[in-house]
Amino acid sequence: MSDPSSRSPTTRPRPPADPVDDAGTPTSTFPPPRSPSSAPPSPPVLVIDDSEIAREEVSRLLRSAGFQVVALPSPIGATQAIVRHQARIVVVDVFMPTIRGDRLLTLFRKNQRLGHLSVILMSGHSERELEQLQMEVQADAVLSKRNLDRLPALVRRLAGKER
Repeated sequence: MSDPSSRSPTTRPRPPADPVDDAGTPTSTFPPPRSPSSAPPSPPVLVIDDSEIAREEVSRLLRSAGFQVVALPSPIGATQAIVRHQARIVVVDVFMPTIRGDRLLTLFRKNQRLGHLSVILMSGHSERELEQLQMEVQADAVLSKRNLDRLPALVRRLAGKER
């Protein structure tokens, strides 16, 4: 073993090798990926759907994509939840027994405190059928429950937009 002081000045210690898996593929990346906790928390997404199954599925999809979610089984208390949690995006089912989602959206648009909201109208109908409704009530987007896998990307897009 040689004395470290006897090394020539041009010899530099080698940095440790990147860890590799059994196939020799690097297992680390540079720069390291950001952990979800290092990203600034975004305001929660409010999900309103009278169907427990749909509400839970939408909430699960959004949470797995990194969003905070506040879920309500009816529009009752929606304004209070939006204000309390500072929600900026609302995903609302169109066909609910107490008030239709498109009518709720119209009420949001008339309320000065809620004018900042981005609203996605959701229904079991096809998006083609929902497009006319979207134009009539100025929804930011529509989504068929048949295409829920598109929801996280749609919410991300709306979260990056100023209304």
